Amino acid sequence: MSALGAFGAGFAGVFRGLAVTLTNLLMKRKVTLQYPYVRPAVAPRYRGLFYLPFDDGADRLRCVGCTLCAQACPTKVISMKKLGAGKHAGVSEFTMDLGRCMFCNLCIEACPFDAIHMGSEFELASDNRAVSVFRITDLAVGGADAVKRNNGTISAALESERKAPNVSFGSAAKEDKS
Repeated sequence: MSALGAFGAGFAGVFRGLAVTLTNLLMKRKVTLQYPYVRPAVAPRYRGLFYLPFDDGADRLRCVGCTLCAQACPTKVISMKKLGAGKHAGVSEFTMDLGRCMFCNLCIEACPFDAIHMGSEFELASDNRAVSVFRITDLAVGGADAVKRNNGTISAALESERKAPNVSFGSAAKEDKS
């Protein structure tokens, strides 16, 4: 092949390449999302930002402060302060440091009360480390109002339990004999 023939073959190759580029540019459907203007759809089981569901029937958060989620967490991300005890137990403080979280889902699997979930929120990046610490008001569905209602409901239940007369089985049996 002569030098002129090689030059012509190379020149034709450039135009074939440009034809492929123009075909892909003008004819094919675009797959790139114009984020943040167009939001991507996330999978239903996506492991995003945590949230604490609010039980409207009981007028409180589902969390009873059993600490099973904190015990299951391999990176010790979860800390909480329990409010009350027994059947009226709950939490007054619940903190998660998502800067250390692996999003492994172990805390959710450990919870027997279905009190912690992972949502679809995924924009958690920041250059400030303090932003990755989420408190109960950030995590509770309903925010600070839900936390206030939760604490009020638990406090009222504990107060009514404290004021109720303490009846034991032994004292009721003695009253029946007399």
